[in-house]
Amino acid sequence: MGQIATFAFDQKKHYLAQMTESLIKTRLMNKAVGYLGRYATSQNRLREVLERFALRKLNKHNPDKIAAAIGATVNRCLTLGYLNDDAFAQTQARSHRQQGRSKINIRQRLRQHGLDDTLIDAALKEADKHSADGELLAACRFARRRGLGPFDPQKYVDAKGREAVMQRQQRQLGSLARAGFSMSVSQTVIGLQDMDAAEMLLDQLEQGEDPTV
Repeated sequence: MGQIATFAFDQKKHYLAQMTESLIKTRLMNKAVGYLGRYATSQNRLREVLERFALRKLNKHNPDKIAAAIGATVNRCLTLGYLNDDAFAQTQARSHRQQGRSKINIRQRLRQHGLDDTLIDAALKEADKHSADGELLAACRFARRRGLGPFDPQKYVDAKGREAVMQRQQRQLGSLARAGFSMSVSQTVIGLQDMDAAEMLLDQLEQGEDPTV
């Protein structure tokens, strides 16, 4: 049950009786609607938000009743269509792909929202459905955003020697690897001849064309 289960309540404590169950639910629903009005989120994350709110604002009331009220609030948000984990996962996966994030990175981020791997797999598949290679496309976007490989302006400055060039490439390969991209994908991106070749590859991948054909 998360934080609610770890409340350090004194079991002999006299809990306040003046706030009715209906009023508790109203306060929780107001908090939920306010949060959802600002942020897209998952069921699990909303539950965590409500638990933290309860720890601050409702800690003088019976924890069992608070836990039940939180569950009822989350269920009501689901029924009203304020929460949809499938839609949330797909929106997040699509947005992260646009920003050039790898599958590994996106999976880690979505797991933090309490989403399971089946749902995450479906979201990634949906995000990549128009691309011939979603991972390579994301790596190219990452390289463009970070100025790596063909997007590195220093690449076109007079080289200081083969060793310096190799060291620079290794550092950039390391950046892609830390972002979660495989060595083969990273080498493909860093190995692109120039910015024109990179932009052409990006266009092909975005249009769903197979660049190997």
